[in-house]
Amino acid sequence: MPSLASTASIDHSITPEQDRICPRGSWDVHHHIFDLDKFPLSPTRHFTPSPASLASFESFQHSLGIEHPCIAHGLSFGTDPSSLLHYLKYFDGTARAYACIDIETASDEEIQNLKAQGVSGIRIDYHLHKAQHDLQRQIECIKRYSDRVTPFGWGLQIYHPHPEFYDALTPIISSLSVSLVVDHFAGLKTASLLTYQGIDASDFDAATQPGLQSICDLLRSNKLWIKLSAPYRCSEDTTYQDMKPLVRALVDANPDRVLYGSDWPHTQPFHRRPKDLKGEDVESFVEFDDMAWLKTLKSWLTSEEWEKFMVHNPRRFTGYDRND
Repeated sequence: MPSLASTASIDHSITPEQDRICPRGSWDVHHHIFDLDKFPLSPTRHFTPSPASLASFESFQHSLGIEHPCIAHGLSFGTDPSSLLHYLKYFDGTARAYACIDIETASDEEIQNLKAQGVSGIRIDYHLHKAQHDLQRQIECIKRYSDRVTPFGWGLQIYHPHPEFYDALTPIISSLSVSLVVDHFAGLKTASLLTYQGIDASDFDAATQPGLQSICDLLRSNKLWIKLSAPYRCSEDTTYQDMKPLVRALVDANPDRVLYGSDWPHTQPFHRRPKDLKGEDVESFVEFDDMAWLKTLKSWLTSEEWEKFMVHNPRRFTGYDRND
């Protein structure tokens, strides 16, 4: 299983061209940057991340050969998008982002301004709404946020640890007039994760688990995007080989709707967080071999699927139309 450590211990040197695994124009559509000396954390945050600077992030991306970031607003910053706008300006039009904002107070003009600077959509913070484990609150959030951002052509980003909810969420998501993306394999599970949690997994089949069929149906109907990111949130297999059935099920459902995200700097998964975690508690990061995971993922995909996954799908997902 992955150990917890600072990402500073990982070698982020630039990958030589001959060892390049990612195609030119590749994207990472889920990661965070925590310049804690520059941007204040929210007093309502549910945890405090360790520092993860812009310089460290760039070094990490270069080591993988990834050229375009799509920043997922760190929930610990609350609804203040200042850090996102700083990074989008730094990347000078080559990046995109999903922001957390207060949809009750943000004006149309403010939303248009965020969009003009490269924000492609809004991230729903289920922690803030106490909806992580509450299906009805999730439905209320999705409807309310969708209504607010529909006029601007924005998308919605969600994540929660209940894939079984997607059976009930399917008609809601299918009715949306905005695109919706779900992070981290939609919280799908493996036998190794259940065993780690002390659950008998002797009869568990990842490929037939509750929610997977509904998620695949949403992908097939082009009503959902899914990030194949952070396998340590779904598996406790040190090689992540038990993720293959999930990868293939999702890619087979729709190879045009799967996306790569690193989840750098690798915040801790729900099942590893202490039950009494407080907002001021500082977390270290999961030590994770991103290159090994990318090589594993690539070995499970055809060359055409890999090119879509890393280059073409994220361009469409983010609405990126620059010729670079």
